[in-house]
Amino acid sequence: DPANPDGERFSADPFSGDARYDGDARTAGEKRADILRCVFEAAARDPKTPTMGGAAPTAMIHINATDLHNERGVGWIDGVDVPISLRRVTEALCAGGTQHIIFGTTGTILYLGDTVRCFTTTQRTAIAARDEGCIIPGCTIPARWCEVHHVIPWHKHGPTNIDNGVLLCWFHHHTITTNEWNIRMINGKPHIRGPLLWDPTQTWRPTRSHRANTPSPEPPWRT
Repeated sequence: DPANPDGERFSADPFSGDARYDGDARTAGEKRADILRCVFEAAARDPKTPTMGGAAPTAMIHINATDLHNERGVGWIDGVDVPISLRRVTEALCAGGTQHIIFGTTGTILYLGDTVRCFTTTQRTAIAARDEGCIIPGCTIPARWCEVHHVIPWHKHGPTNIDNGVLLCWFHHHTITTNEWNIRMINGKPHIRGPLLWDPTQTWRPTRSHRANTPSPEPPWRT
């Protein structure tokens, strides 16, 4: 079966069970802090927000290219002494953009590449029309508060196109590598395999689709 080349369990039925479970173990305080962070990010993206030299307020994250390739090390933000984790760096690559700078052996800058944006506004609109919101079962965060996640990571040469992007809320994007939810694309549609607690059969299942993608039933007088 080309849609199931590894002999794994697959079902056309969506997840069932307790829809309240989505692996979110944050405390109330942690949730409030994350909400505040989302508000700041939304305000920074708003076109009415004052710019800095023509650009929206931006946090610059620096990481060594070898560390990124080998999935090790940490990232650094100018003016902040504490490093940030590699996981947060890879999340930023999904949600923001990157620019390559190559240094010579003496520290001189040999090359400054163009900024590589990740998902464009048009791509995000199409993905939102497909996914509606965060694709993790039980999560109700709508598209406007979600980030676009590379199913095949960008730093592993995953393409930045609609067929490799899915919507995840910040929390699930932040924990996707540790919360045991697995995502893959089949014929352009995201499928997900939940953690053992959610699905002991470890079956790949389709994610939800936008409500508008299902046609309304025929009226009774036409059936």
